[in-house]
Amino acid sequence: MTRAAEPSAPDSTPSPARRAGFAGTLALAMAVSTFTQYALGALGPFVIRDLSLSLARFGTLSTALFLVGGVCSAPAGRVVDWLGGRRMLVATFAVAGAAFAGMGLAPGYGWLLAAVGFAGFALAASNPVTNKLIAAHAAPGRQGVVTGFKQSGVQFGAALAGGLPAAAGVLGWRGALALAVVLAAAGLVGTALFVPADIPGEDVEGATGGRVGATVWWLTGYAFLMGIGVSAVAAYLPQYAVQRVGFATAVAGLAAGLLGAVGVAARIAWGYWLDRLGHVAGSLAVLAGCSVVAQGLILAAESGGAWLLWAGVVGFGATAVAWNAVGMLALVREGRQDAGRASGIVLVGFYCGFVVSPVAFGAVVDATRSYALAWGACAVAFVLAALAAGTWWRLERGVS
Repeated sequence: MTRAAEPSAPDSTPSPARRAGFAGTLALAMAVSTFTQYALGALGPFVIRDLSLSLARFGTLSTALFLVGGVCSAPAGRVVDWLGGRRMLVATFAVAGAAFAGMGLAPGYGWLLAAVGFAGFALAASNPVTNKLIAAHAAPGRQGVVTGFKQSGVQFGAALAGGLPAAAGVLGWRGALALAVVLAAAGLVGTALFVPADIPGEDVEGATGGRVGATVWWLTGYAFLMGIGVSAVAAYLPQYAVQRVGFATAVAGLAAGLLGAVGVAARIAWGYWLDRLGHVAGSLAVLAGCSVVAQGLILAAESGGAWLLWAGVVGFGATAVAWNAVGMLALVREGRQDAGRASGIVLVGFYCGFVVSPVAFGAVVDATRSYALAWGACAVAFVLAALAAGTWWRLERGVS
């Protein structure tokens, strides 16, 4: 099959304003597609109280989101390579907006569960489509910064979610969730203004490409282990802060917001550093190892005081939350043709971790009446991730 001509020198023609708009739109895509998980965490006390849910049943909402996201990630990656990045980005924003509207209108648990599950389709497409667009339109020397910036959109969404408890005090939690429709609409406008049009037939071969490299499989295993720990903190940090550390609900929401704010800076910083000096596997090992320490601070806050929770939140945002920028850059560097498919495979692993963790975490807390065992299991996942990345790093150094 004859491929269409490659566009000349990606990222060389657009003005700085258009480049900034392009990166901002991709960051908004990440914020919109992942907003549901942080919104549920921030609004957890309201939802649990209003719908009379156990922690385990509340955890099924996150499970539904990431079950759909995990099952659909690999197919979504192929569709991105076949359909084109810009068209798939439009679809992602449209699906997310419809899901937010459904959550806001949900009269009860069943409808809320269905709307959250529908949001999983946008979640599945978000990384494949944004990685595809970066591989196609960002110059190699800028890919790390752009990837870090777009991944920081996830934490921008988390920071916005930190304000939802205050909005819920006025509008109710359903009304607070419905406000997110505005974010999806803004993304559609940004796509129209700043994202280059797809080249007809350019990436048809990418939808049916051959074997993926070892990088994809190492990242998939690492992503699964990081997903276990990251999802638990995203889902239960506010609830833990209220129940065991003595935070007010609004203050617990601010803790979730701080997690997002630190994550924004960390993802951009890691992307910038990797553009210049960094080694992906070694960086991932450092991030997972430091995540163990941050997780320990969060656990220690129950007996040691609120300052430990704040310290743990900052450490967690700078490490565990930042791994995505490093991992997604590795996939962007694999090449534009299969960027969607490779991203989809890795995200299957990541979202499987998100499927397993929230329900199991809630069930353990319900059964033991303690967070200690559940937080400890998350720390073990981070240790295993550090060992996996360290092994990968040693193997790569041996080859080189």
